[in-house]
Amino acid sequence: MNLWSLLGMVFVLLAFIGALLPVMPTVPFVLLAAACFAESSPKMHAWLLNHPRFGHIVRDWEESRCIPRGMKIWGISMMTLGGGISVWLFVPRGWPTWITLAGFFFADLVVLLWKECPPKPGDFSSRMALRGRKVFAFFGRNGRNGNEKEGE
Repeated sequence: MNLWSLLGMVFVLLAFIGALLPVMPTVPFVLLAAACFAESSPKMHAWLLNHPRFGHIVRDWEESRCIPRGMKIWGISMMTLGGGISVWLFVPRGWPTWITLAGFFFADLVVLLWKECPPKPGDFSSRMALRGRKVFAFFGRNGRNGNEKEGE
């Protein structure tokens, strides 16, 4: 086992822990594991690409360097909520609180700045966008009911 394989296994373990703990993100560790396995083990890289839960994330990242909107929202909200609760319960008041909150804020900012994947046909976000267009089309372009005259 070489260094890349070992690092890939460590990142898979951290991703698994991140899936269980709301404070720790999962997606960055899955992407790091995929990068390590791409260098060392085609079999493990193929396993990650075909994984039912994380395969689409790895494929999106490798093809267009983007993260789905739902993953960004989930990651930011869980890190903020879990981190805020952890800081409130376990971190001593004073400068340790501010340093820890700054770390969580920085992690949220990194995830927020990642490129967002365009919605694919059949995704929840594209279905909601289509539903929104249908609702607004009912009222016409100017927000009024389509049966009203412009001068009224």
